[in-house]
Amino acid sequence: MKTLVIGSGAMGSLFAGKLKQSNSDITLFNRTNNHINQIRENGLRIIERDGTISKMKLPVITEPEQLDDEYDLIIILVKTFVTEQVMEKVLHTITKNTVVLTLQNGVGNLEVLQKLLPNHEIAAGGTHSGAGVVEDGVIAHRAWGDTFIGYSDKQTKSLKLEKVADMFTQSGLQTYVVDDVQSIIWSKLLLNVAYNGLTAVTRLKNGDVVLSKDGQEIVGDLVEEALSVAKAQGITLLYDDPVKECIELGLTKIGENKSSMLTDVLNKRKTEIDVINGAIVKYGEMLSIPTPCNKMITQLIKVIENGYSNNGARV
Repeated sequence: MKTLVIGSGAMGSLFAGKLKQSNSDITLFNRTNNHINQIRENGLRIIERDGTISKMKLPVITEPEQLDDEYDLIIILVKTFVTEQVMEKVLHTITKNTVVLTLQNGVGNLEVLQKLLPNHEIAAGGTHSGAGVVEDGVIAHRAWGDTFIGYSDKQTKSLKLEKVADMFTQSGLQTYVVDDVQSIIWSKLLLNVAYNGLTAVTRLKNGDVVLSKDGQEIVGDLVEEALSVAKAQGITLLYDDPVKECIELGLTKIGENKSSMLTDVLNKRKTEIDVINGAIVKYGEMLSIPTPCNKMITQLIKVIENGYSNNGARV
């Protein structure tokens, strides 16, 4: 399956690298930066769970006109606020047979893609796998949870997605196809709501924020507000007990990971707060559901972003 991974951050690098390790046909697309230059020149290195380092050469493309005419699978892992800008550059590579899969954080990505590709069935997913960029050209695999994918239209045949899931699973990224894509998006959103903003404020890894009773209570409050919003919209979640599941994941499978928002704050970059905790606040206002904890986290991240150097946020 000829695959294009759009976005070379920690997660884009993780998926591209793991798929390449299992001999999949992978190309990485990203604008030029130091990380992508190191991958192009020296290959990508992944620090695995046991501390060993795996290295692989990855085809890297930085200019849209250098892309091939078509791909079987396009995986989107760029920041949400640049989705439209980046996707407009690669529309020429998408045919009616291309599986377009967003694994991005937050909500709204599916709608952006549907606007850009109105006659194309879009797949979306959420992953509990995680990684962090250690240095340019080097990432650490730090979370080992499952990945869930599905089509936005429940009636769409999932045979192609089953092949995608098999390919992911064979690479070591256990993946399942789910019929209800909104269930996937919102289940992942709850996990992001629980950890991204809170870890960015506290500067702690995922697992460290839930080691104390206070931390678990804050996570519980954030998730309960998001759960109320989801229920009001009739969204069924993958978790039977979302609060318990989110805390348990923080103590086990994703505990060693630094959230993407923490990494953004540490590097003084624009965060995705508006499509995570901020989205819960927005939906809460629309549905007349109080979301004070998510509003506070959103405001704190905005304060942090406004406190960056005079050069401003780096996108």
